[in-house]
Amino acid sequence: MGNVDSVVKEEFKRVKDKQKDRNYLLLDELLLIQPPRDCTINSSHLGTLFVIDKKLTGRFYEEDILEFAKIYASQELLNGRKDDFKSKFQAYCTLKMWNEISKSDGLDLFVEWFCKLLTENPNNIQTFKQHPDTIFLTIDAIKKMYQILSIKSYYGGDFRSFLDLMQRTAEEQNILKLDEDELDDVVPLQVLKMFSKDFINGFIKLMSELGFQQDMLLE
Repeated sequence: MGNVDSVVKEEFKRVKDKQKDRNYLLLDELLLIQPPRDCTINSSHLGTLFVIDKKLTGRFYEEDILEFAKIYASQELLNGRKDDFKSKFQAYCTLKMWNEISKSDGLDLFVEWFCKLLTENPNNIQTFKQHPDTIFLTIDAIKKMYQILSIKSYYGGDFRSFLDLMQRTAEEQNILKLDEDELDDVVPLQVLKMFSKDFINGFIKLMSELGFQQDMLLE
């Protein structure tokens, strides 16, 4: 475990060194961290991100990443380094997320967290003078959303189709107009909130239909 701790600290420092004015990583930076060679963590997995971001702020602190590494090590020990450990650990993280979002305020908690995850990075958002009260997400932010929510696996369709769907939703909600060509590669934050709410509602419904209950025993 000591070796893992040192790797995490070194990687955290390497990635963060360009941003000395803060003591945390943003999503894009977290995804740059290289885990130890024998580690099978997929850091873009939704449940994994939820567990790493213990404070649910959209910011990743060194102490929380270290705590996550300890969780990973303990689960690896329990599972005896089996070939399917990667999928088992992702399922473990998904259950930890489920235990939080299945609570009475879980849906709002998830939507707020997921929006923070994508908007904490100022490079992921834009504003336009014709829409002074609306925050827009850049195409890079939407690509991250497409990746993290595994849109292709769950819903099919390529990224461009997904972006078009988000844009049509904005038009149907009268947030965007058809002739606003300069907004073709951005998506309003309101649409992100709507989509993430629908997504997690579907997840909660599926888990409930499969018989999962609140506070599932993990350890």
